[in-house]
Amino acid sequence: MLDDIPLDLPVPFRDHDGRESLDLNALLTPRPIATFYMRVAGHGLRNHGVMDGDLLVIDRSILPPPGHLVVAEHRGEFLLRPLGREGERWILEPGRSGEVPIPVEIDNLDASPLFGVAVHAVHHVGPRETRLR
Repeated sequence: MLDDIPLDLPVPFRDHDGRESLDLNALLTPRPIATFYMRVAGHGLRNHGVMDGDLLVIDRSILPPPGHLVVAEHRGEFLLRPLGREGERWILEPGRSGEVPIPVEIDNLDASPLFGVAVHAVHHVGPRETRLR
């Protein structure tokens, strides 16, 4: 059963009643043919909720609206950046202070450096090393 968990109250144990199941594949990849996964390296987008080591779910079938995190090719590498607007042009917003915006073409996707839109970030919330007892 998929329930909301209140963060300020204890969470009671619930038995699984068998009426509803949670399929993470269906939830995270509704369009599998257009979905890719990438691991984040770096701390530049912590203020966007993305941490070093997160597993990103990237959907290539979505046209990105401003403000969404996108993966784009830049100088032979993939970058994860918020997509923004400066007047009439699209930009990859700086990830950190001191960086400059990078202009991108998204109106012609064949010529665009955009790879896809980050739709989920899977965090590891415990210690990185977990050991079985």
